Amino acid sequence: ISLLRFLFFLLFQGDFTCDGVVLVRHHGAWGYVCNQEWTLAEASVVCRQLGCGPAVGAPKYVPLPGEMAQPWLHNVSCRGNESSLWECSLGSWSQSPCPHTWVVVALCSNGTFRELRLVKGRSPCAGLPEIRNVDSVDRLCGLHVEEAMVFCRELGCGPVLQAPRRDVGIVRKYLACRGTEPTIRNCRLDNNFRSGCDLQLDAEVVCSGHTEAQLVGGEHPCAGRLEVRRGLTWGTICDTDLDLATAHVVCRELQCGVAVSTPKGSRFGRGSGPVWTETFRCAGNESLLFHCPRGNGSQCGPGHDAGLRCSGEFRLVNGSSSCEGRVELQVQGSWAPLCATHWDIADATVLCHQLNCGSAVAAPRGGHFGDGDAAIWPDAFHCGGTEPYLWNCPVSTLGVPACAPGNSASAVCSGGCNQGCGGGG
Repeated sequence: ISLLRFLFFLLFQGDFTCDGVVLVRHHGAWGYVCNQEWTLAEASVVCRQLGCGPAVGAPKYVPLPGEMAQPWLHNVSCRGNESSLWECSLGSWSQSPCPHTWVVVALCSNGTFRELRLVKGRSPCAGLPEIRNVDSVDRLCGLHVEEAMVFCRELGCGPVLQAPRRDVGIVRKYLACRGTEPTIRNCRLDNNFRSGCDLQLDAEVVCSGHTEAQLVGGEHPCAGRLEVRRGLTWGTICDTDLDLATAHVVCRELQCGVAVSTPKGSRFGRGSGPVWTETFRCAGNESLLFHCPRGNGSQCGPGHDAGLRCSGEFRLVNGSSSCEGRVELQVQGSWAPLCATHWDIADATVLCHQLNCGSAVAAPRGGHFGDGDAAIWPDAFHCGGTEPYLWNCPVSTLGVPACAPGNSASAVCSGGCNQGCGGGG
């Protein structure tokens, strides 16, 4: 009697029996299935026979150096509806040599494979390629354009625009694709390199569907000309096409709070790239511009690039509540304390209102709530006290040295005065 099982395939580690190299037992010995053509039809029968759900992939396998690929069954052909591999056309039972690239693998829906994704990019269509399994994540190293083509296609992100170069060091590949596969699961699986990635070989994959935003030419990181990257190209949009909902999404994507204003007429200078005629129709609750619906935009001439000012992200830390403490602002994803030079009760009043913490009670001396670990941000605000956000106030950048160590700004708001407030402004 011939039996069927999986040999655990080490790219997908764990105690699972629903994906791996397909083995058959014949005359008391286990051996590989050797097929030049291996499709989802054959893999579906294997998964069905083993009670592993539908097949989701039918790749090939590259054994480890020196690993013996002992074949048993050659040239299996199935329709895909058989209940057992033994109902298929089995070809021949033989231990004759089998090319390593003909050793077959089946990936079933009940197996370890869960999803592929691009990470550490600014949209789901750009980043470093990973495969997520049931209990682990595998970073894929050394991909060429063929593998990137399949990644972009399977993610619904359009054609590949950027992939790791072929001549970057010693390439270590988990996958080898022709570029025509509909899914990464159908690429050849290479088990030679399973010890993790060399970070120097990490390279971003960018698909044509990638979209991200940046603000350029403003007086601070959360203001400027709105530029949108489509694929590899940065361009601008017409000022009449930027509504408040879309502006809020851009500010959120950039970790810059909420939209304060959308200056028109190329207030922050003209961009050097194209003016996109496709615009965004955001609802306002999206986390990324990438997720917003698209529509036809305006045709505008030079001098009409959209601008945007965001509120910026501010917080009060190291106090007894979130409404008192050291003033910090977020700059490109990192928090930095604000310099206390020129910081006064009017500035604190605006910040307290911005944080929904009531009115300012005090603006204590520099360093009152500690220094923080990051370098002090050198901008100084000159508020009148009635502005809705700090970035609505006039701003100046301090000279060199910008701020004495430990001279970080502080604020105490009425919303944080649970045990009485003190301190000077």
